[in-house]
Amino acid sequence: MAKYRVLHLIARMNMGGTATYLANLMRGLQSGEGEHTLVIGSVPAGEIEDPVTSELGVVRISTLSREFSIQDFAARKSFKKLVAEYRPEIIHSHTFKAGLIARTIKYPAKRIHTFHGHHLYDPEFSKMKVMVLNAIERVLARRTDRLISVGKRVQDELIAVGVGSVAQYRSISPGIEPIKLLSRESALEEVNQSLSLSSYAQNQGFSESRITNPSRNPNSYLTGSRPIVVWLGRFTQVKRPDRVVEIARLLPGIDFVMAGGGNLERDLARSIPGNLFMVGWQEKELMWSIADIGLSTSDSEGMPLSLVEAQMAGVPVVATDVGSVAEIVEDRVTGWLTKRDSQEMAKAVEEVAASISGSNAMSTASQARAERLFSVDMMARAHEELYRELLG
Repeated sequence: MAKYRVLHLIARMNMGGTATYLANLMRGLQSGEGEHTLVIGSVPAGEIEDPVTSELGVVRISTLSREFSIQDFAARKSFKKLVAEYRPEIIHSHTFKAGLIARTIKYPAKRIHTFHGHHLYDPEFSKMKVMVLNAIERVLARRTDRLISVGKRVQDELIAVGVGSVAQYRSISPGIEPIKLLSRESALEEVNQSLSLSSYAQNQGFSESRITNPSRNPNSYLTGSRPIVVWLGRFTQVKRPDRVVEIARLLPGIDFVMAGGGNLERDLARSIPGNLFMVGWQEKELMWSIADIGLSTSDSEGMPLSLVEAQMAGVPVVATDVGSVAEIVEDRVTGWLTKRDSQEMAKAVEEVAASISGSNAMSTASQARAERLFSVDMMARAHEELYRELLG
């Protein structure tokens, strides 16, 4: 029996959870019944393409990017040409821009679109822009055979604003490979090597004067003698990295490490407290090897994979209760869920730090829950079941 063909489309594979999700999905589907091809666009200036992209055998459309521009017409034309060449039975789009292109071309293939999150509560979007995007998504949903959400809460919030019907949706949790942890000592040594102000400045393209922290002795490093809280992600408004700075100021007896990059990084780096360390983009295995607690401060999320990874590594999490975060973190069992408030989050960090100092129960529960709910095999098989359902 010939394999069915699925053409996947995403506008960019920048560092972050969506790229990890797609990479794991493509790997998980390799041994299945379908033939899968991933088509991607370009990462804009100021962002980094996830290195995993080079391992996936992707097809690139150079004119496709997240931003709207005159090049979108060329990108749409290029994708139409690829569709005619590959002749897929299913076109599967991921995130808004790809979904717009994939669901407006004429071709006799089934259409699936995955919401890796949504824009409903994104502070970077005005109310008018959200209204326009909702209207577009409602129209596109009528051109879609199935909609996938990365969490049940994300699905419910989209249905509430009229994007798709209950019958169209499938909620499929992301799959994560087990995290290969380093010894804490070797991980701390590697992180401390990146804490040189001069090397950090060079790696991030900053001048030293832009990142020098007057609150910290330039010779200070992470010793591991105090609890370490790790925040991992993009320095953008929706992720609220400023909250990490506020929480660190409230808890001077705990060390905080921020790993990642983005357009807010430089401004935040000018005035961070002495117990906060910014280390740029780092491997997730390294970060979770030094972490006692994971932290997520976002105003809006889908199902953040950084939290799934933390839990998979046995790291309890303190997170804002947004999007489908509550489907990852079991409150007071594998971490704490809070309102979007720095003082409440600081209190939760203190509570978790006190809890884990006397028991590893929360760490054990975190890892067991993540391994049970977020395997790559489960994610891949759920997708294959949906593909078979559509193809009859």
